[in-house]
Amino acid sequence: MIVVARRLARLVFVFFVVTFVTFFLLDRAPGDPAERLAGLNATPEVIEGLREELGLNGSLFERYSRWLGNAVTFDFGDSIVTRGFSSWDLIRESLPKTLELMILAEIMAIGIAVPLALASARRPGGLIDKVSSSTAFGLLALPSFVLGIYMSYLFGVRLGWFPTIVDNLPGLNDDPLENLRQMFLPSLTLALNLVGVYLRLLRSDIIETLQQDYVMLAQARGLSERRIMWRHVLRPSSLNFTTAAGLNVAGLIGGAFIIEVLFAINGMGRLIIASVLLEDFNVVAAAVAILTIAYVGLNFIVDLLYAWLDPRIRHGAR
Repeated sequence: MIVVARRLARLVFVFFVVTFVTFFLLDRAPGDPAERLAGLNATPEVIEGLREELGLNGSLFERYSRWLGNAVTFDFGDSIVTRGFSSWDLIRESLPKTLELMILAEIMAIGIAVPLALASARRPGGLIDKVSSSTAFGLLALPSFVLGIYMSYLFGVRLGWFPTIVDNLPGLNDDPLENLRQMFLPSLTLALNLVGVYLRLLRSDIIETLQQDYVMLAQARGLSERRIMWRHVLRPSSLNFTTAAGLNVAGLIGGAFIIEVLFAINGMGRLIIASVLLEDFNVVAAAVAILTIAYVGLNFIVDLLYAWLDPRIRHGAR
């Protein structure tokens, strides 16, 4: 429990640092949202009144403290540009699309990388190993936006299998098949970069694990190769893989933003970019806070998975 409390304390500290730095950068950004909304001919009194209405008055620490107190109840303030809507309303509309994109990409990456890593490690230097290793190097060398352009052209324009513009995505509850069909190409594009990382890490660790005495003992007992690989080799070989999955969350968020712009998905990436350009600072601060919570939360879950994958980590932390 002490270890868990310490990790939670670190996560809370990270949240405070990230949100405060965001506030500081937004405060130093050029432009004034109040002046923008008031218009060119507005008097200083009108601008000052608008600043007070929007909560832009006061020092940086005062505004941050006020925002933080309201954010505890998910009150991130109203959108400065989209009047009549709160920042949370806009995020609640965009966040599910980004989360779906990231989750589908992670599932695809794991579903492709794990079987290929097992097959490659089982016969090092074989045909599957050579092809998968070469493909992994190629995927690591290609940026996600370049890969997305190729995928969009091949499967969307030339073959016409999937849409290249996903600006009218139906909900999973409304039409799940159409939703998954539209999200397949963006998710696969985002997943392929992860496949290269996961495949190389997992393959190396599986080859090393196969040399351990307990694996040789299981082979001597006559256990099937499939059972040995899935039950006795995969779990202890997954520590570096789990670490990479946790560290890749930030990269996954950044990659998701690029894919959203490329495929015109109305997710968090497009929302943040539009909010920055329109100086809608309340929405930017709220989006960064939500993404920070998601990031530190996922890393906390990864820390807990370490103890399950290797009890030595749990015992050593006491």
